[in-house]
Amino acid sequence: MKSQGLRNVAAGTGLSVAATSLLLQVVALVPGFAMPVQLVVLGVMVALAVSAPVCIVLLRQQARISALHDELAQAFRRLERTARVDGMTGLTNRDVFIEMTRDAMADRDGWLIVADVDHFKQINDGFGHGVGDRVLVAIGDAIQSNLRAGDLCGRLGGEEFGLFLQARNGREAHAAAERLRRTVADLAVSTFAGGKVVPTLSLGVSATHGLSLPEVMRRADEALYDAKRQGRNCTVSAPEPAIENHLRLVSIQG
Repeated sequence: MKSQGLRNVAAGTGLSVAATSLLLQVVALVPGFAMPVQLVVLGVMVALAVSAPVCIVLLRQQARISALHDELAQAFRRLERTARVDGMTGLTNRDVFIEMTRDAMADRDGWLIVADVDHFKQINDGFGHGVGDRVLVAIGDAIQSNLRAGDLCGRLGGEEFGLFLQARNGREAHAAAERLRRTVADLAVSTFAGGKVVPTLSLGVSATHGLSLPEVMRRADEALYDAKRQGRNCTVSAPEPAIENHLRLVSIQG
């Protein structure tokens, strides 16, 4: 941008000098008029004296416009990131995660995991919200470290997180959820008093096969509630849709 501005100054100055020279040549064509060399030199000098400051002012204005353009571009990038990313954990926010998961489900089958931090209210009440924030950040990092190519993750809100996984079967998806649970259980988050908090997760897993996203979310939430009822710090997988439909049919026939 700066080199372009310098080229513009040079072009403007050159144009002014050329125009002045052309004018002097036209005057020199007047019959009986002898153009002194000193007048030509004076004309060129006047052209330079007039045009150069104007071009310099224009160059400075162009530099200001360029700087303003860069600032606006940076502000737009920050705004775009804020609209898509959870500011605390760095994960995608709920709306973006839901949108990305819906798009992924339209393209391929997968498994949805809903994870909730156990006893998070007690952590906030006992150690302060600052420590609670540290716990969420640490869990967000743990989730990202457990992702594989093609997996998605996001913060659904509060102490709840979501993941969309590609897996060959339900057993593999359950194992992936268990790896995340163990990773979080190995964390030791520092408190402001010098102590440690060891968070745990309860997780619910649901296949997406042939289901709408709201239905998958409902099934994963129900599995998560089962994990809470079973004592927390565990993973529960919802029955796969085909098996669940078969069990429902058997129940009706019975």
